[in-house]
Amino acid sequence: MELFLLDTPKFKIDGGAFFGIVPKTMWEKKYPADENNMCNAACRSILIKESGRLILIDNGIGEKNDSGSQDGYFVDFSEDLEGNIKKTGFDPKDITDVVLTHLHFDHCGGTTKIDALTKNEISVFPNANYYISQIQWDNAMNPNYREKSSYFKNKFEFLADTNKLRLVKQELYLTPNIHLRFFNGHTPGLMLPVIRHEDKTLFFAGDLIPALASIPLAWVSAYDLYPLTSITEKQEILKEAEQNNWIIIFQHDYYNECCNLILTPRGVRANKYLKFNELFNEN
Repeated sequence: MELFLLDTPKFKIDGGAFFGIVPKTMWEKKYPADENNMCNAACRSILIKESGRLILIDNGIGEKNDSGSQDGYFVDFSEDLEGNIKKTGFDPKDITDVVLTHLHFDHCGGTTKIDALTKNEISVFPNANYYISQIQWDNAMNPNYREKSSYFKNKFEFLADTNKLRLVKQELYLTPNIHLRFFNGHTPGLMLPVIRHEDKTLFFAGDLIPALASIPLAWVSAYDLYPLTSITEKQEILKEAEQNNWIIIFQHDYYNECCNLILTPRGVRANKYLKFNELFNEN
């Protein structure tokens, strides 16, 4: 197995929304805000080569569009997922499987792009099968009032007319080393991978634990539809992760890529901050 943590376009997010009920006097010490109360946010994907397959977990915001839908997020398009995939020695056409943790625009916006010649929207990963939880697909196709602005249907609904869509109805092993797990606090059917590689287990925490500061149970994003469910899910997965010495990978933390965990009198907390590229190069 080979693993790569890839950057996609970064953006800014309202600090109050990102950290929910946590006072600004607390979160701003960890994540400085600008004059508009906006914090820098990363948007990472994972590329996995295993057993003749090339698997991509999420694909970010995608390319710049003219609709104005990205304007409020101050997106920095200097990071390009397609270009970063090519830096690993692969091509987007080599991707065999795309796992979308959910269908909010910052996780699946890179599914399509505008063709320079025809100006039509085309698939970025034309040879890939797409894995999306059934409950998330149903939610996105008929979104509730609160979430509907987060779904850009042009990025995914075309999959229903292809033979590439794989709707996941229950947790499964995509490969013997990639376990797709379900969570429902952020949005119904959030699907996050637990990855085993060499002697390590990695949990790509997605929007369940989007940043290192989100580890304490009370630090729940205001974007979560069901915050009490998120708290329970965090508590359970953090206990499992700490007991089994997992490494947590953060999708949206601008400053921290990963960490391991330690049990303290106040609950599970981050122990050692880690760089992804150093995880498998220890002496």
